[in-house]
Amino acid sequence: MRNNLVAWTVSEDHFPSFGSIKEKFKFFIRYAILAPSGHNTQPWLFEVHEESLNLYADRTRALPVIDPDDKELIISCGAALTNLIYAMKYFGFEPEIKHFPIEHDNDLLATITIKTRDYEPTDDEKTLFKAILKRRTNRLPFAEDVIDGITRQRLMTITKEDPDVRFAIVEESTQREEIIKLIEQGDKIQSQNKSFCRELAQWVHPNRSNSKDGIPGYAFGMGDLISYGSPFFIGNLNWGDIQAGRDRNLVKGSPVLGFIETKKDKPFEWLRAGMALERILLKAASIGIAASYLNQPLEVPDLFEKLKVTVNTLNYPQLLLRMGYGKEVQSTPRRDVEDVIKVN
Repeated sequence: MRNNLVAWTVSEDHFPSFGSIKEKFKFFIRYAILAPSGHNTQPWLFEVHEESLNLYADRTRALPVIDPDDKELIISCGAALTNLIYAMKYFGFEPEIKHFPIEHDNDLLATITIKTRDYEPTDDEKTLFKAILKRRTNRLPFAEDVIDGITRQRLMTITKEDPDVRFAIVEESTQREEIIKLIEQGDKIQSQNKSFCRELAQWVHPNRSNSKDGIPGYAFGMGDLISYGSPFFIGNLNWGDIQAGRDRNLVKGSPVLGFIETKKDKPFEWLRAGMALERILLKAASIGIAASYLNQPLEVPDLFEKLKVTVNTLNYPQLLLRMGYGKEVQSTPRRDVEDVIKVN
């Protein structure tokens, strides 16, 4: 196994049963860092204390072109927080979470303390914890197998613990077609933005790269040889039409197209959207369903309002997901735990 994939070998057997709370927190972080993030930037930092843990946004890993407000950055941190919570619960520690505990400090996203140390996780919490190691972002075509109505309902209701966040599935074929058109437009607009292309190219790596962040070519289905040229191709050639056609086919072949929306559009809601996202992804992974993102209509301002009209919502869509049954894909690199722990 490559060194940049070692993080995925974490095991329950590694839990420091007789270690300090600080050592246990560091162990829980090993599961937190397996969360998804935009371009796999892994934009989180943790500050470990004797009896508490702080989650920070790592703005040094921001994507100023595609994500100028750091919305997707904070959503990614919310996903990491969900993993942390399920890891703590699984090992008997009930967390108490304070979101944005310091007013006007948008870097400190959450403070986590221990409420009880003899917590008994529910069967569902155990299942979602075990799904952390199964979850992958699958950017490849899905099988044609239908996701039945009961399963769709389970995916939509997994966010019910937060009344201000909703996961909706697009059922109408006309709506799906309009969303596909918006995705295609987004691909073409982004591909013509040289700053966007350069930013993306910085985070796409050859398959055999030792980088511990970013997206290897194999995540897009590239072979080794083609993956070596992918950063140049992305950064210098006009690939919009090719990507638009590919994304059209991906959506048309996906049994489920859905979106996560919030009632407000502020950092607090972005964090909660990320937490809800990971709950959905873990639930899906636990039953063999894969997912990937098609956020182009959310990233191009001119398309955002058109998307809201298309899905007929007054809320704020935060993520656009395709879901289905697919072949197992390889995990993507992760940084070492030591690299994401903030020195006190």
